[in-house]
Amino acid sequence: MLRFHLGFPARSFADLKMPSNAALACLCEERGFDTLWHSNQRFYREMFVRMASSAIATTRLGIGGAVAEPFAVHPALTAQSLASVDELSGGRATLALGAGGSGFEMMGIKRHRSALALREAYAVIKGLLAGQEVTFEGKIVRASQARLQFQLERPTPLWIASRGDMTLETSGEYADGVIIATYATAEGIRGAMLLVEKGARRAGRAVGELRIMSRVETCVHRDRQTAYEGCRETIVASLWSSYPDRGFVRRTGLEVPAELERLIAKRDYGLVSRAAELLPDEFVKAFCWAGTPEIVADRVIGISQATGIEEYGFWALLAPGQTREESLGLIADEVLPRIRSSIA
Repeated sequence: MLRFHLGFPARSFADLKMPSNAALACLCEERGFDTLWHSNQRFYREMFVRMASSAIATTRLGIGGAVAEPFAVHPALTAQSLASVDELSGGRATLALGAGGSGFEMMGIKRHRSALALREAYAVIKGLLAGQEVTFEGKIVRASQARLQFQLERPTPLWIASRGDMTLETSGEYADGVIIATYATAEGIRGAMLLVEKGARRAGRAVGELRIMSRVETCVHRDRQTAYEGCRETIVASLWSSYPDRGFVRRTGLEVPAELERLIAKRDYGLVSRAAELLPDEFVKAFCWAGTPEIVADRVIGISQATGIEEYGFWALLAPGQTREESLGLIADEVLPRIRSSIA
């Protein structure tokens, strides 16, 4: 069953004040998206507050949060927030766990053993959402007789979102769903799916038991090159946050240019704009769906034919001078109909 998810990275809604959040959610619902995802990048407007705003304003739309991480916020508190939004929305909430990283340096937090930390956090959150009392002694996460003081009608579905090899593989063992992040080509997505399938087989699970979403930063514009320009800083920020891990880059057959890598190695986030000028177009093709509506639709259709994936997450980037409403309209009115008519 085809499902279409929409998200806006932090840069795309930095100017969106809270009173306008509900209107954007209503527009997403009206235009036929299945889920609106709210990003959790520090220190922008708080994810669960925006999720609650969207929940109140809509009746059908799925209310997603991505990503929650186990380093800055204890998983028990994440479960509490998620359960509150789920109750408010009438059972429409969902959450993706991921390694995170935004704002960690400002808070003096270091990310370590991410795949293990996510597995432990997932176990704690899953148990609490199911109404259990949770005592957990992990290597990273601990909980002692934790219990939510209210009960959900049904457990909220949880995802793991990653592009990292170890996290993708281990998520196949336990997650309800896996969000394969940033790979924009069939080759990259197939490689990630093989890792998920490996983990699933190890746990005695059929890969069909998992929901799998391909989530890709997307910039749609009438002019292809203008769409490309809307992607560069986001890709460089991704390279910056994952440094020095370059496994996901090499899977696409690319290498980070030496001059660009030297800038990233300085660990100065203020250099992202300068670094973006050094990013080759090949990186945009590998990690974004960018171009005209026809180009973007054809890329998704090709991935569907090659992988069988039925859930797609469009994390909408804005081309220079483009509004959120224009971006949303191009995806909803020109990209999705092409995909539906080809895949249905």
